[in-house]
Amino acid sequence: MKTTTKVLTILLLISLLLSCSQNSTQSVENQKIKIFVSWPGGEGLPHYQWKKGEPKPTGIEPKFIERVLEKAGLEYEYITDLALQKGGDPRMYSLTTGQADICIRAITINEERKEKVLFTNSYYTDGLSALVRKSDSLQSLSDLKGKRIYTLEFTTAHSWAKENLKESKLMTYEKFDTAFIAPEGLLLENKIDAYILDKSFLNEIAKNNPELEVISSKFTEEVIGIAVSKNRPELVEKLNNAMKKLKETGEFEKLLEELN
Repeated sequence: MKTTTKVLTILLLISLLLSCSQNSTQSVENQKIKIFVSWPGGEGLPHYQWKKGEPKPTGIEPKFIERVLEKAGLEYEYITDLALQKGGDPRMYSLTTGQADICIRAITINEERKEKVLFTNSYYTDGLSALVRKSDSLQSLSDLKGKRIYTLEFTTAHSWAKENLKESKLMTYEKFDTAFIAPEGLLLENKIDAYILDKSFLNEIAKNNPELEVISSKFTEEVIGIAVSKNRPELVEKLNNAMKKLKETGEFEKLLEELN
């Protein structure tokens, strides 16, 4: 009888543990998907814009990710108050610290980032280029040698410029605080000679600044994907399946056509 009682007790404990584990998994899966794009007041058109006082960001990428999540049958919410240490990539930080489940903000898929987060299939391809003053007549990569180049330190543009523009003077947050003056402002004030970033961002800036232009060529090919926390691996397949369904209907390309 004692042996039987012990066996029943063990089986009961195992059953309880399995039940708790399943409930915990279901609880996580039923939670709203937390998205990090930016803070209210942040802007990176045409990709995203979050006007202060608005409940969520607008732009191509927020619209795209919302539709993907809806297609996947997942509820979502945007993070409004990401706690960030000084420096570093806020996109990666939002995921590695568990503050967000996914992040979409023109994130290039590379091996370094794969060590920190998971990625969905790519949803579009961009490339690095340079925003310059029209009056300087800088037309190619070779024209940037020896010039004052600005990059955002956490971007692939920064690591690429360090490797390929060694004769140039690279500048970033250490030199300028772009919270007060945007990189295009630095160009207009002749404090830098070129701003390197994904061409889609630079084209948007040039539209609103007639004194500036974007070098026509792309220096790289940037394969962009949705970054996913390693704590939520199941989301990768769900997002990929949702994007596949949107491609089958033609809606996928329509949502992103302004980036091309």
